[in-house]
Amino acid sequence: MAMPEKRAWLMSIGAALLFIGGSINLLFHGAPAIFSSVFRSRSQASIASDDSDENDSCADTTELAMAMTAWRQTQQRGTRVALAADADAAGTQTETTPAGGDIAPARSVADAYPSLHSVAVDPDANQVAVSDSNRGAIFFYKRNAGGNSAHMATPERVIRGPRTGMMFVAGISMDTAEREIFAVNNDIGDRMEVFPYDTEGNIKPKRVLSVPHGAWGVALNPVRKEVAVSIEHPNTVVVYRREASGSEAPLRVLRGPETELADPHGIVIDAGHNEMLVANHGNWAPLTREEQEGPEGLRGGHFALPSINTYGVEARGDEKPTRKIQGAQTQLNWPMGLSVDSMHDEVAVANYGTNSILVFRRDASGNVAPLRVIKGDRTGVLGPMGVAIDTKNDELWVTNYRDHTAVVFARAASGNMAPKRVIRNAPAGTAAVGFGNPGAIAYDSKRGQILVPN
Repeated sequence: MAMPEKRAWLMSIGAALLFIGGSINLLFHGAPAIFSSVFRSRSQASIASDDSDENDSCADTTELAMAMTAWRQTQQRGTRVALAADADAAGTQTETTPAGGDIAPARSVADAYPSLHSVAVDPDANQVAVSDSNRGAIFFYKRNAGGNSAHMATPERVIRGPRTGMMFVAGISMDTAEREIFAVNNDIGDRMEVFPYDTEGNIKPKRVLSVPHGAWGVALNPVRKEVAVSIEHPNTVVVYRREASGSEAPLRVLRGPETELADPHGIVIDAGHNEMLVANHGNWAPLTREEQEGPEGLRGGHFALPSINTYGVEARGDEKPTRKIQGAQTQLNWPMGLSVDSMHDEVAVANYGTNSILVFRRDASGNVAPLRVIKGDRTGVLGPMGVAIDTKNDELWVTNYRDHTAVVFARAASGNMAPKRVIRNAPAGTAAVGFGNPGAIAYDSKRGQILVPN
């Protein structure tokens, strides 16, 4: 056998093995779901989700698709090698076909495990829900799940798959009375999905609402039957009917220079005090001609100190906050999720910039220090995104974006103390890639490193 033909033959055999291996891997990954559906009863909503033949595992289908692409490419390369060998034997020249089309990557950097984002607790239903912004999912655990071992915790249910419509899932909120969970998609989804508690798998939402681009947080007002959504870049809060769907317009819009909203993220409704609290990173830029043209001419963006702003629940238009926590003593640095504890008059914030949880008095205002700070190497708090206070069980939940974990503390925890329980979504010590909607890449040839801004 001529060398070029032998090389093409070996390449074909290798691609075939890769394709077979990918198929077997897909079968074994799917096997637990197949067998579990045979041996355990499921809710009607869950059974409906199985009517589709779409697989809800992004990683599995991607791996098989890459194997198939590699197979096709190898066949094409083998054909070109054989043609080139024939041309050489005949003493003629052939043109090399440039690479193009559906090309498998030489290698990829991806996180195979969930990146936990927001958290919500329903103590009466004994449920805690966390969002996974990496693979577009919502995980449901028993409230007392987790422990102090290095083992991964198994969720009771997972909502995930192309039929769900979820992508970069940011904020979630639970309606404990109606037993529904609300999820907003940040940057790439521009929508809010609503699912019943008892659904799982690759299932369509109960309803979908289109929301402005850059949605991050979501908060329910059970008294007024409303839902509020924070919008990052336009520095806006939009409020809808709880049952809103489709392209329905909001009931109210809070936006303008007087609101002092600046890159809002976490949002929470304190229905008992008729207030809405919003966490701001402090970045502000004009997005309309009216905002750009001030009384003194054109103005650009600016950076303000991070803050937690409080408004009345009926705030709209360019309305000022009633209170604002802001200043060097607050220690606020990239404040993310918020949770309010009306029983003890406290508010907790996930402080991503300093890997800490800050707890303030609910009615605090100005440049005030927090009542308590959870921070340190023993806490397991690393890149906190979400926080939830469970007053019934006197606990505080935190989701870590940089550690594949959720950690649970006593509600009044303070300082560098170990959590009561840890929920792991990856083996202990697994590094988190930390991608969050990467928009560009750069290569540092001196250090041999790839730079990925998020």
